Amino acid sequence: MKIAVHILAYNVTRFIQAVLENALPHVDKIYIAYPNRPWGYVQDSRDTGANPTTLADIQKSASSSKIEIVQGDWDTEEAMRNACLQKAKAEGFDWFLIQDADEFYTEATWENIKAYLASNTENDLLITTWYNFWKSSHYVVTYSNGSIKGTNAGFALRCASDIHFTSKRLTNARAPKIIDFVCYHYGYVMSDEQMHEKLKTWGHAKEVNTPAWFLHKWRNWDETTEFLHPTNPSHWHKAIRFLLEQPPFAEQFALALHTPKKKNTDRLGAWYYNTKVAINKEIHSYKQVLKSIFS
Repeated sequence: MKIAVHILAYNVTRFIQAVLENALPHVDKIYIAYPNRPWGYVQDSRDTGANPTTLADIQKSASSSKIEIVQGDWDTEEAMRNACLQKAKAEGFDWFLIQDADEFYTEATWENIKAYLASNTENDLLITTWYNFWKSSHYVVTYSNGSIKGTNAGFALRCASDIHFTSKRLTNARAPKIIDFVCYHYGYVMSDEQMHEKLKTWGHAKEVNTPAWFLHKWRNWDETTEFLHPTNPSHWHKAIRFLLEQPPFAEQFALALHTPKKKNTDRLGAWYYNTKVAINKEIHSYKQVLKSIFS
C-alpha cells in the first residue's frame, strides 16, 4: 500500500515544519502545493497579494526525499488540490490524504489510520473526526449538539476511483465513510494579524461579514461568546476549556490569551449580530418543517 499526502502552502510558515514532522514517518510521499499569490475568491487580494510564506521557507523545511514541491498559480482551492491528486494517481499511489498544515494526528491515530486504509476495499472517501481549537490549544469549539468532536469534509481519497475535488475540500465521492480517528485542527489558533490575513484570502472569504465577525467573535471573544463559526454561526456554539489529555505537539499552540476591553457599542453590535443569527436559525428550522410536510 502506497500513501501520498498533500499540504497547501499558503501562509503556513509557523506550521510547516511541525506538520511535515507529523506526517513524514507515516506516508510514502508528501506533495507541498506552493502558490506565489492568493486564490481568486477576493480578486483584489489575488491581484495585489503575495504568499507570506516564501518558497525558501518551504525549501528549508522540505529536506526529505519523500517531499515534492508543486508550484502553480491556482485560482481556486479545488484546482490546487486536484493538481496534487492527479500527480498521485499518475504515480500509482493507493490513497491520497488531505492534511492541511494546521491539522495533526497522534502517533497512535496514525497507526490506526494506516491499518484501516490497508483493510478498506469499499469506500472512495474516508472522513475523519476532529477537534477544532479556538485561539489556543487550551480551548476547543463546542457544536450545536454540545459535543466537542465534529467531522471534516474529507481526509483519504482512493486513487483508483474517479474521485476529484469539486469545491474546496469537497469531492464527488460516491461511497464516503466517517472514521472516528480524531484530527487536532489548529486552523483558528493564531494572532489577530494572522486571522485578518486568513479572512482576506481563504476560500470562504465572500461568505463572511468579515468586519463584524472579526470584531464580535474573534477580537472581543471571551468564554461567554456564542455563535462562533464564520459562515454558519450556530454550528459552533462556543469555545470551552479542553480538558482531555494534550498530545506533545499541542504545546506549540498553547498561545497566551488576553481579556478584551469591550465598548458599549461593541456590546450592542454583538447583540445585533447574535439576534440576526437566532432569527436566521428559526427561519431555517421553519423552512425544514415546511419542506418535510409538503415533500
